[in-house]
Amino acid sequence: MAIIAATFHGNRGAEAMLSTTIGVLADRCGPQMRFEVFSYYPEADRELVSDARVRIFSSTPAYLVLVLVPGALLHRLLGGLRLHRLQGLLPASVRALARSRALLCLAGVSFIDGRAKFLPFNIATIWPAMILRVPVVKMSQAMGPFRSWPNRPLANLFLGRCHRLHTRGAVSQDHVASLLGPRGNYGRSDDVAFLFEARFCLSTPAPGLDGHLAALQVLRDRGRPIIGLCPSAVIARRAAEGGHDYPGWMAGLIDELVGLGHGVALFPNATRGRGETRLHNNDLPLLRGILTRLEPAVAEAVVGFEEGWNAGQIHRILGACDVHAVSRFHAMVGALVVGVPVLVMGWSHKYLEVMERFGQADMVFDGADLDRPRTVALIQQLLTERADRRVRIVAALPDVKALASLQFDAVQDLLAL
Repeated sequence: MAIIAATFHGNRGAEAMLSTTIGVLADRCGPQMRFEVFSYYPEADRELVSDARVRIFSSTPAYLVLVLVPGALLHRLLGGLRLHRLQGLLPASVRALARSRALLCLAGVSFIDGRAKFLPFNIATIWPAMILRVPVVKMSQAMGPFRSWPNRPLANLFLGRCHRLHTRGAVSQDHVASLLGPRGNYGRSDDVAFLFEARFCLSTPAPGLDGHLAALQVLRDRGRPIIGLCPSAVIARRAAEGGHDYPGWMAGLIDELVGLGHGVALFPNATRGRGETRLHNNDLPLLRGILTRLEPAVAEAVVGFEEGWNAGQIHRILGACDVHAVSRFHAMVGALVVGVPVLVMGWSHKYLEVMERFGQADMVFDGADLDRPRTVALIQQLLTERADRRVRIVAALPDVKALASLQFDAVQDLLAL
């Protein structure tokens, strides 16, 4: 099985999806399963994962364009000419993709209006498999709308050629239906990460988590409810484009929460190591910037999680809090999985369509609004209503997990061919 558009390094939501996909298929299909993972952080992923079932190849934009696409074309040509020995001289990545039963695309979002700069990558991740006649299955993700050029014609061309599309919510389902019509090969399926279990985690954990969790417990023992805050470099960039100081806003939010008698767990859901300063798939520099804005008296009630925690460790942090306010999609998913009420400060329909499944749509708003009084009021409301909301979240989980499992049925059918 080939897998693309998710990594172990960087975005820990992508890691949760990738680890879960491998774990679920291994459970279903047995120890003979092998996984060819195409990663845009290939070297970092190889350092993190040593599982013998997993081989990691590059899917950086340059590698896709310079190796995988032309390699797939050449492989197809040599096959048509029955020059199979010459196919064996092609790069191992091309040969691995060619002999895979399917390519699973784990992109969180794809082919969305207003994100034209990502269209080449959306295409390049699935086109080599299509050239090689390897079935492409888009696992649960947000797609559309498809009103603009060139998104609509390109989405129609490439999504229409996928073996199966799994839409992550009603909004995405409607968008895809408007593009492909009622006979298209698509259907609803909740996010893969709703099936995440700690035992699926394949990456090396960062040290020191137990000490941080113990510090949270000290705050709780002092009578402080714990508010989990997960900021996002994506929201920070959007805020900066609008002339807003997102780190300063977050520091002010923490100051108010601590003043109300709460403790705060400030944690990332995208990490690329302490030494990495770039913000792409990396919230640690943002986290440090927020912590430096805090007054010493406020900082005493804050635990900053400043390491490269893996997906399993993030779940432990999520479960250690009373409520959450997050701006990362899979921090929201993880909070729901562990049954902790969550406020979502997001940026697209992908958040709302998931929260609606749990009866929590009233706890979603645009994270770029930076409305601190509203945020504090909603967090206070979550704390007051957390017992009732937890009951609703836990009650909805079985149906959500069942719908998430459906996408693996289609994959199993391909493996049985």
